[in-house]
Amino acid sequence: MTSHPRESAVFYRVPDDEYPTMVRASGFHLWDSSGKQYLDLSSGISATAGIGQGRPEIADAMAAQARTLTFVHNSRVTNDQQELLAARLAGLAPEGVGRVMFTSGGSEANELSIRIARQYHLARGDWERTRIVTLAPSYHGATVGALSMTGRWDINRAYEPHLMDTVKVPAPVNFRGPFAGLEGESLAERAAAALDAAIEATGPHTVSAVMVEPVSPSAGMAVPPASYWQKVRDICDRYGILLITDEIVTGAGRTGEFLAMEHFGVVADLSNLAKGLSGGYVPLGATLVKTRIVEEIAVQSRRLAEVHTFSGAPISCAVGVAVLDVIVREGLMEQAAKRGAFLRSLLEDELGDLPFVGEIRGIGLMQMVEYVRSRDSREKLPPESEVAASLSAAMYERGVVLNTLGSQSALVGDCTVFFPALTIGETDLEHGVRVLREVLEDQHGRW
Repeated sequence: MTSHPRESAVFYRVPDDEYPTMVRASGFHLWDSSGKQYLDLSSGISATAGIGQGRPEIADAMAAQARTLTFVHNSRVTNDQQELLAARLAGLAPEGVGRVMFTSGGSEANELSIRIARQYHLARGDWERTRIVTLAPSYHGATVGALSMTGRWDINRAYEPHLMDTVKVPAPVNFRGPFAGLEGESLAERAAAALDAAIEATGPHTVSAVMVEPVSPSAGMAVPPASYWQKVRDICDRYGILLITDEIVTGAGRTGEFLAMEHFGVVADLSNLAKGLSGGYVPLGATLVKTRIVEEIAVQSRRLAEVHTFSGAPISCAVGVAVLDVIVREGLMEQAAKRGAFLRSLLEDELGDLPFVGEIRGIGLMQMVEYVRSRDSREKLPPESEVAASLSAAMYERGVVLNTLGSQSALVGDCTVFFPALTIGETDLEHGVRVLREVLEDQHGRW
């Protein structure tokens, strides 16, 4: 297999590692330059290649648009594909969400939503509303603004001098931490009270927005009770704060609904999409906005002058339209719910008896297995055991792309995360889980 070592001109994420070369993909299978085949249960990374790779209808949409109109900048003009994709997204979004602005990806979308929130408050004369409240653990992207909103000290500490000051509140994780053992309404009340108290301490009149992930991989894929999100919505409404949902991972049908927040009966003021929106075919992000917010900004003749170069780019939007066509035509949201239930049952049946499996949790086709020293104590495995690196590498060697994430948060331990394509079949899920069981039994003695 061809690999590219440190003499490569590429600045790799880990500069002194060697990187195998992937040369081909079809559906949810990959092939490297030696011809070895891999089953991809991560959709590239974190649910990106959600409809599978190599689909001719997506390639055709890209090529057709490239032959027609390659690029225009939307500061002065629009284009048919931008208009069509915005209309399609507004049609899939909850009632009242009627406007869309595009970006090149999720980090940009999350930052854009903060700028839109700022313009909204300025239009209303609320100049003091500058603070952003987020949850911890959480992850909102790799740009400086998105990192500022991210609640992960292991990522942020190196960049702390460059980051904005944001308010972090404990996420509603009940496996360990301040909400350990709480469930249902008790968990919802305690976690929402923590958010309320943080806003009060900050000064409600200074808070612009609360940004959250409906279900967060960084928070161990813990699924909050529905009443928690309703309480968060009520808190925001009471203080005049906008609610922003980061649906970069959870959106575009991944959880069985188009937006994950629909499971909880809550409509955010702004919702951010990326990853699965383009299926990994092009960089594309979007911020879905309640119409009333845009109308408020427009009435005061305010504007967002800082438009990204590729915002609403014709080729990217053409891909987005084609991806949504596939999701709707093939019933992939319904399939995500069905396959997600199958995967959850499979994980519980195949891994539930292992004493070092602390909990299995998730929603739709995003499921997670957390490992512990002891199921009774829920104690995390020590960092020196290198669980994440050893499991990921061992799965890769066996031809399955399935990531195990290490966490330095006190709330979350080492977790294997499943983000298979929405098109995945039961046989492939069975194979992947079977290989994971084999790897766990082999690796556990080395931890």
